[in-house]
Amino acid sequence: MRRKIALFLALIFVGVSLVSCSSKKEAVSGDVVAVVNGEKITNAEYQQIFEQVKEQIESAPTYTKDIWNQDYQGKKFLDFVKENVLDSLVAQKLLVQEAKKKNITVTDKEVEEEYNKEKQFNSKVTKEQIREYLLIDKLLAEYTKDVKVTDEELKKYYDEHKESFEVIRARHILVADEKTAEDIYQRLMKGEDFAALAKEYSIDTATKDNGGDLGEFPHGVMVPEFEEAAFSLKLGEISKPVKTQYGYHIIKSEGITVKPFDEVKGTIESYLLNDKKNKVIKEKYDELVKASKIQKFPENIKVKVG
Repeated sequence: MRRKIALFLALIFVGVSLVSCSSKKEAVSGDVVAVVNGEKITNAEYQQIFEQVKEQIESAPTYTKDIWNQDYQGKKFLDFVKENVLDSLVAQKLLVQEAKKKNITVTDKEVEEEYNKEKQFNSKVTKEQIREYLLIDKLLAEYTKDVKVTDEELKKYYDEHKESFEVIRARHILVADEKTAEDIYQRLMKGEDFAALAKEYSIDTATKDNGGDLGEFPHGVMVPEFEEAAFSLKLGEISKPVKTQYGYHIIKSEGITVKPFDEVKGTIESYLLNDKKNKVIKEKYDELVKASKIQKFPENIKVKVG
């Protein structure tokens, strides 16, 4: 359930406007921020969601009050958030309307169960919001119930993205300065034992006692400079000193292998299935937008930050 709530709250991070609006605006009270097929979204409803989004932003370790005035995608971050929260509310209203048209229902028991789970993570969520998210969840499930991925598609993806499934086994020696790294590299080139030098000189306390053994790791785990150097090595080859934020590394490759298809089949299936479902949902949503009358009144939004 939480992932469905995130579908709407996380819209502020993707920067994609989900709705198109009617160019002709009808007169509404100053408390209305949008009208979707005749149904109003009030500033009070807007503030409920905005406060939840604001709480998530302010709980980030890197949060500072000046973030709201910083530039983001060509506008103030506050304006960006306000715009995308409004779009998410319009999307939510539109999808709930469609769910009701299709006679999709949610029981009080379902609402209570999900509310008790969600309030542990989001103290400001309401039961009415949970009811709407559950309706949307069921609607999206209805949209995508026939989506499948074939074995041929799975194998094709695997064959075309084998590099993504590479893992390397490697050792490294980490030192603080370039001169020490260069001295160790020269000694290795003269045939000294890599593991022995790692035990003697490496400042990586997690691996030095094991001769610098890092075990196996795939792409995307190490910092870019380290990964690029490691995966470029042939079996048994030793790199020249590589500078990263941690210091200077000397890396030895103990071989690259590709995870077998059967081992990664489930991961590929989840990825392709989600990708297909998202495309179906977007198509359905675009159809709803085209068939709807949507008006937004961002000038009526009233929120406080900082």
